[in-house]
Amino acid sequence: MTGKDINSRHVLTEDEFSELFRDSRSLFIKIANSYVHDHSVAEDITNDSFIRLWEKREDVYTDNYQSYAFKIIINKCLDYLKSQQVRSNARQNMSDIMERMQIYEIASLRSCNPDKIFAAEIEDIFMETIDRLPELTREVFTSSRFHGKNYSEIAAEYNLTVRQVTSHIQYALKVLRFALKDYISSH
Repeated sequence: MTGKDINSRHVLTEDEFSELFRDSRSLFIKIANSYVHDHSVAEDITNDSFIRLWEKREDVYTDNYQSYAFKIIINKCLDYLKSQQVRSNARQNMSDIMERMQIYEIASLRSCNPDKIFAAEIEDIFMETIDRLPELTREVFTSSRFHGKNYSEIAAEYNLTVRQVTSHIQYALKVLRFALKDYISSH
């Protein structure tokens, strides 16, 4: 048949298709598998190629349907390999991104200094707690902790006994421990 003789072309019959399928299918699967390296994918490609040939049989201008089916299989193998390459590249890109994120997270954790992160927050809670203490307790505590006065000096300044100074400081420490419980180690 020549390309000019379109009206007299031969359309693949059902019997010819069955014979082609029976005679060529296993060979085509082997060929497809040699490219895609997955037997079930090779079977799918071969079966899809035969289906495509059957569906397009009236539009195909060839005398060699086996060669035409083989071309369909080769094109489907190429499409499959291209899609696998795209997936592989995407997986590699995701892997690279995940690796960079992991390196960043490790570096971030290594540079993490909890003392610096929470220092301002702890200081705010500390100062707010001190401000809420009863006035005399606050003054006794700040005299001891911030002004470096000993218990006897504080007792004399506020007309208290040393035991009362100790009680005010213990109370202030108890209130502070409770306010800062999330930041203070229980060890």
